[in-house]
Amino acid sequence: MNADPLDALRDIYLPVEPHWWPPAPGWWITAALILAVLWWSGRRFWAYRAATQTIRAAQRIIDTLIEEEATAISSDATLANQCNEVLKRLLVVALQMQTLSSQSGQPWLCSLDRLSMTSDFTQGPGQVLGEDRFRAQFSSDRRALLLCVKRLLSKVHYRKSKAMLEGSA
Repeated sequence: MNADPLDALRDIYLPVEPHWWPPAPGWWITAALILAVLWWSGRRFWAYRAATQTIRAAQRIIDTLIEEEATAISSDATLANQCNEVLKRLLVVALQMQTLSSQSGQPWLCSLDRLSMTSDFTQGPGQVLGEDRFRAQFSSDRRALLLCVKRLLSKVHYRKSKAMLEGSA
């Protein structure tokens, strides 16, 4: 019996490949972390949008005034009062900078300069937002005033502006 011992061996069977479901615990942890980061990012995004809604609304009002400037029939004093009203409503009511509520004249202009980090309000076209707009003979550079206010609105931040005013006061 001289038989070949290899004939008694069975054929090689490869193990069954693992199925894709259910995933390994590491994938569950990764998916949970990704979902948590997405949820947190979404909440932060919506909170930021809600907090900056009033700033965007003020910017839209000023943009509308800039667009209407070519066909404007209002007086310079009316435009200055509109710009001043937008700034007061945004800063005092929406952003709750109560220290600005009673300010007018030079202190108001100095506060606007601190917020804009320029001297546009005490020495530039923004001076008309002080006491000048109450004079009998009042004129202003309407376009420069609107651009000055627009630059200020682009620098106003819903958290940092209040701290900036309180830190420099």
